[in-house]
Amino acid sequence: MNKKVSIVIPTYNERENILLLLETLQEQDRKNKDYTYEVVVVDDDSPDDTAEEVAKKFKPPFLKLIVRKNERGLGTAIGKGMADASGEVVVGMDADFNHDPEILLDLVKKLDRCDLVVASRFIKGGGMDNKFRYFATKSFNLALRTIFAFPTTDNASGYYAIRKKDLEKLNLKKIYYGYGDYHLRLVYKAKVAGYKICETPVYYKERSYGESKSKLLRMAVSYLKEAIKLRFYEKQNHSTRKG
Repeated sequence: MNKKVSIVIPTYNERENILLLLETLQEQDRKNKDYTYEVVVVDDDSPDDTAEEVAKKFKPPFLKLIVRKNERGLGTAIGKGMADASGEVVVGMDADFNHDPEILLDLVKKLDRCDLVVASRFIKGGGMDNKFRYFATKSFNLALRTIFAFPTTDNASGYYAIRKKDLEKLNLKKIYYGYGDYHLRLVYKAKVAGYKICETPVYYKERSYGESKSKLLRMAVSYLKEAIKLRFYEKQNHSTRKG
């Protein structure tokens, strides 16, 4: 029996990108004999009709579409998708092709020997088209590792695979809120819980459609505050330790 993998993708005004991405993932699903994909698209009622277009072209069980009418925000959107995912394994992924779908199976397969697998721009084989953003983000991640004891080279990756039961042990509501800072909480809490964390390389290309919603300086300030909170004030819940 194939293992079910739920791929959670938050969207807001990503109509062109998400349609292409879903086509790519559906083709992978058809070819793959070991895994069955469920793609959970969580749309915050996009005015560009992202949800409507997705629903026209893709159907269950491949697609699970969630449209949030009265709530906004990246972190809570991903949390909703993770909670509703039915796969044994869950994958967090962006809609804009920064997160290369060609490495998705590598993320999932590494769970055979790891508890959390993170795609990193900053190990051999990884990188970014945007060189300024690459070096700025790499430097920030180096600070997170050396000063705040974060566990990976790319602590704000947002592209990762984990068994759903292991993710639930970390408490979804205590991870998935805010913006990209949710990923800092994910990797840090996984480290505290004693999870084995592995990385695999990913290369970020410039997006083909739409505009990035990430503002580098604002994110850096927000992430720094979260890093301080996690490192010095986070209560370590030893009940989530594996084994």
